[in-house]
Amino acid sequence: MKQLLLAIIPILMVVTVSVSDVYAGGPRLNYPEDGEASPEENDCHLNGYDSGFAGKYNKDRADECQYGEKNHYNFAWDIGCEDRALTGAECGKLINNPVEIKDYGALQDENESFCYNTGQEDGEAGKPYNEALEDGCYEFGGYTRGYTPGYQSGCEKHSTESTCELVYEDKNNYCPKHPDVSGCVDFLHNATNKAKENPDSVCAGMGDPRPNIVCFQEQNAEWYCLGHDNPTFCKTIGDLCDEDGFVKPEYPYCKGVTD
Repeated sequence: MKQLLLAIIPILMVVTVSVSDVYAGGPRLNYPEDGEASPEENDCHLNGYDSGFAGKYNKDRADECQYGEKNHYNFAWDIGCEDRALTGAECGKLINNPVEIKDYGALQDENESFCYNTGQEDGEAGKPYNEALEDGCYEFGGYTRGYTPGYQSGCEKHSTESTCELVYEDKNNYCPKHPDVSGCVDFLHNATNKAKENPDSVCAGMGDPRPNIVCFQEQNAEWYCLGHDNPTFCKTIGDLCDEDGFVKPEYPYCKGVTD
């Protein structure tokens, strides 16, 4: 029973953190002193972040957003400008050259277009993936219209889908799911890339036979063995490159390989 409880607790902790992250949002919607600021102050925060990311500073709006010693526009503006991957000096120049912003509602679409178009230009030009900009762009477009989808679109104009994905994907997560991708062959055959088993886990070795505990190796044995160093279990499932499994004989991983 003690082992079962120990197994359940981490799962509950993961679920709790994930749900909290979803509702907290990123810096764009994560207002300072959440729950204490007025709606007007929250609007100042949102306007500040969006205009900071857009590279536009509105001094009149900043003056309107001064509440005692707090200025939520300036606070969020600094974060938004930094999330656009600009330097402190570049952000300072923008503050020293204020502009008038008439439609704050349009800034969200403007920033989304900037993220996607910049990603597309970088991908098409073969430039390195801009992780710093991607982090900020997640506030605008996310997985559909943000920097990464744009980069993928531009990159695919001269490369394959998987070649482009491998530019920014974590191979530890991506490659065990893609033995059909030639760019993953060397990674998958390098034993040092496989995740080490936690000997204290109830799923170590052959896994836990109890029906109320479902271990990873029970869900997809071949996928599991591509990414995990568990010879106790993996040597029992036979050839990874058989006809009926997750890994197909025609996949690049299997060419000239006998497991």
